[in-house]
Amino acid sequence: METLEEAELCFPQLLNTSCRKPVQHRADTIFLYILLSCISLLTVALNLLVIISISHFRQLHTPTNLLILSLAVSDFLVGLLLMPVKILLIGGCWFLGNSTPPPTSSSSRWLSLTSSLASC
Repeated sequence: METLEEAELCFPQLLNTSCRKPVQHRADTIFLYILLSCISLLTVALNLLVIISISHFRQLHTPTNLLILSLAVSDFLVGLLLMPVKILLIGGCWFLGNSTPPPTSSSSRWLSLTSSLASC
């Protein structure tokens, strides 16, 4: 049986006491995972629809729609690459431990910057 101290650690087998799991109710965590996963799927699906529509129809190849296409591509990448990793980090512990930092710190900045600059 685990003690309360071991249950709160992210990686009790590594004896790393610096990484502790945040205390959350299980139902709240599951609801949050489902909600954010649905938002990520909607982001990917709807931006893919915009990308396919503008790329396929010649009538939509206007300068304005090319800007919209650029924004849709950057938002598609945010929904496909950044959101799922951020959803995994909700639990408070990066599953590869402290030796490898999560790749989202730099990628989130670049994808957010790309998305912001595409809307200008």
